[in-house]
Amino acid sequence: MNGLSLLFMNSAKRASGGEYWMTQVTAEFMHRGHEVTFICRPGQPWAHEAREKGMQVIERGLHGDINLAEVARLAFILARRRIDVICTVFDREARLAGLANRLFPSISLVQMKVVSNLKDRFRYKASYKYLVDRIVAPSHSIESELTRHRWLPPGMVEVIPNGIDLSPFTSLNPSRLLSKQLGIPQGRVIVGTVADFVPTKGHSFLLDALPSILLLAPNTHLLFIGDGPERNQLEKKIQSGCFADRITFTGFRRDIPELLRNMDIFVLPSKAEGASLAVLEAMAAARPVIVSDVGGNSELVIHGINGYLFPLDDPLLMVQQIALMVVNPRLRRKMGLEGRRWVEREFTLGKMVSRLEDLFYRTVDEKRHRPSRQKAV
Repeated sequence: MNGLSLLFMNSAKRASGGEYWMTQVTAEFMHRGHEVTFICRPGQPWAHEAREKGMQVIERGLHGDINLAEVARLAFILARRRIDVICTVFDREARLAGLANRLFPSISLVQMKVVSNLKDRFRYKASYKYLVDRIVAPSHSIESELTRHRWLPPGMVEVIPNGIDLSPFTSLNPSRLLSKQLGIPQGRVIVGTVADFVPTKGHSFLLDALPSILLLAPNTHLLFIGDGPERNQLEKKIQSGCFADRITFTGFRRDIPELLRNMDIFVLPSKAEGASLAVLEAMAAARPVIVSDVGGNSELVIHGINGYLFPLDDPLLMVQQIALMVVNPRLRRKMGLEGRRWVEREFTLGKMVSRLEDLFYRTVDEKRHRPSRQKAV
């Protein structure tokens, strides 16, 4: 089976865990014999990592929805690199690449939708009816949201769950080395979260619950890993309160596996989720998880087995679940190990890339009007 020439596009304005995860996905494609080109905005730190993994990285502004000059430059790249499949993340990329792709009818365009933000507007309808060949949804909840739009062609959305690289999570033993460096006193039970500081991730929801958690479990300590627009506001709020010594902010970090080993419990009270990579990484580190019952969280967390789900309109239940975990180390260990087994079985990077690879080959076969590979066999 011949390898494909793949073009991945990501126009994120700042790096987060998802961008670095994408370099792992594309590196796996290269390991399988495919040629990978990466397009991103100039100056992104994760572009350096992509280059170190051997990818051809092109830094472009990717400005505007219908920027004809950008479309022309993309068309040149498609021709020069002999691209078979374009994989985009944001809607702007799909429109720019889709217009460039009109010159090359044999090239497939696959859009990865990490959130279900389609709208009943002309530019969305035009993009997904005439420019995009397939949509990949990481969860059935996103698939359901997308297929509510009756103007989407039937069978266009395919569910491929996220997968993560397990190699950084070989050691599952608790570690307190980083906790000491971060100034967290010995004896605290660390309740942590890994997320961008944006309203949908629910940091303030967890902070508001801290006094109630401490009443039930006085040795609780919150650890917030990540950065974003809401961080400064939350830090100021904490400094003016009574619990500043119970909360630690790390900022954006790359050593997530080690930080997860320093946690006892992982919590993510999101208002919306597709299929959280942070939840999968916490389970890969054998940490029990407590997450809001939104989006695709219920497809990752088996309630009462590898963690707990709680409805957003019941913060008291979240408080009780956290307190129960804090005071019960045997329960933490049992649920953490169940989560690790669940990820090993269902959410590995290799399994995800195999499904994407199969989708790419199928779309290429369809666009080129060749018999499917199954029929050919």
